Amino acid sequence: MLEADHRAEEGRVRKVHFDGTHRVRRPEETWAVIDGRRSAFGVTRVADVTGLDRLGVPVVMAVRPAAKTLTVSQGKGTSLLLARISAVMESVELWHAEYACPAAEVTRVPARELELPYDVTDLQQHHGSLLGEHTPLDWLTGKNAVTGARTFVPRSYVAMDYQVSDAWEPPLLHGSTNGLAGGNSYDEAVTHALYEVVERDCTAAIGSVPVTERRHVDPASVDDPMCAGVLERMADAGAWVEIVDVPNRWGLPCFVTYVWSEDFPALAVGSGVHSSAAVALSRAVTESAQSRLTAIAGSRDDLADALFPHEPTVPGEPPVTAGEVVPWKDVSAAGPDFAEDTEETRWLAERVLEVTGRPPVVVDLSTEEDFSVVKVVAAGLEFDGRHEITRPLSAPAPLLKEAS
Repeated sequence: MLEADHRAEEGRVRKVHFDGTHRVRRPEETWAVIDGRRSAFGVTRVADVTGLDRLGVPVVMAVRPAAKTLTVSQGKGTSLLLARISAVMESVELWHAEYACPAAEVTRVPARELELPYDVTDLQQHHGSLLGEHTPLDWLTGKNAVTGARTFVPRSYVAMDYQVSDAWEPPLLHGSTNGLAGGNSYDEAVTHALYEVVERDCTAAIGSVPVTERRHVDPASVDDPMCAGVLERMADAGAWVEIVDVPNRWGLPCFVTYVWSEDFPALAVGSGVHSSAAVALSRAVTESAQSRLTAIAGSRDDLADALFPHEPTVPGEPPVTAGEVVPWKDVSAAGPDFAEDTEETRWLAERVLEVTGRPPVVVDLSTEEDFSVVKVVAAGLEFDGRHEITRPLSAPAPLLKEAS
């Protein structure tokens, strides 16, 4: 359980770690909790693969041979410990979607017969989907993240299973890891999941935004110590970094980073959203490094052949240095400051309701008392299942961005 001095009134938990990420446990405490339970979730190996690249940004992989989806999960961070935690939690989150998704509580019932606070057809669907309000579905109980009221979520939108089956099913909902997240507390997990679905909404259409309308940030002007250290490390390794400030309907700091170097000439992409601009940028730039190392290590199950061309790729277009290139201070204004996890969860959930007109719904998949895993379902948000964040220049091929 969380230490007593971390707790606040009314079940809220105070944040105690703010370097590169916001958490209610210090990284050493989180690692002590999950490291001793890795075997319970089938994680057989945790490997530091940072040294396979020259960037020096910590990246770790966690291996789970009995997975129903991906056997290898990646994690990144501004420190090796944070990267370890990230990798193992990524794997543990998937385990919960594969093995801990509850049985349906309501079966073969169409959405029109349930009083849902959202339209089921607004959820992500497969291409050619036949889903409608009369389609019989199986349902799990979820919780309205704004009111706390009980409601329902399609089970097929939560459970994850990539195993081959002889059974035929019509194309309906497209389940994914979008909105699947873990945390030291329930609210921390929900907050992480909400930021993720918002991030995917922000970046879904970035490829259609002309480069002349994008606002780029000068990497040399970034003065946040954590982010500046990572950017300096990349520059010293001979890589260039382009930072794009992404305009969005949420009014939240959102950044996409593109990283390229001659020694591994593929464009690596990362993105991040957070109320703290420094955390958003940290997530984006470390994710770029993770994308590169995922391809370099070659161990993820779903890597595309395009990542390993037989012919040399063309030189990368250099980062944007002309036009609207702004200093970090212009995009790093202080946002809402949350000392407790519950405050941030409530604020984000209400923001989703305000923007989309639909409340996010939380399905609690947790199996442990010491940490939580949830799936957040947010109707009305955009999501590109390929998670491609294109750069509308003569960019080098291929583009490295992990799918969801």
